[in-house]
Amino acid sequence: MSNRFGPAIATVMSAGARVLGYVIYGFLRMVYRRDPRMIALFAGGIGAIALLVWLIVR
Repeated sequence: MSNRFGPAIATVMSAGARVLGYVIYGFLRMVYRRDPRMIALFAGGIGAIALLVWLIVR
């Protein structure tokens, strides 16, 4: 009996990797252009997500 969720999990992970790649590319592009407002906004968004995850897990 094969696992029916394997292809779905692979698709979700592939989409997640693509999104992560775009996020990293955007961040590196902002750093290269030295736009401090966008870097601060990006870092603040990551900090807010980390805080939210920490509050949920705690």
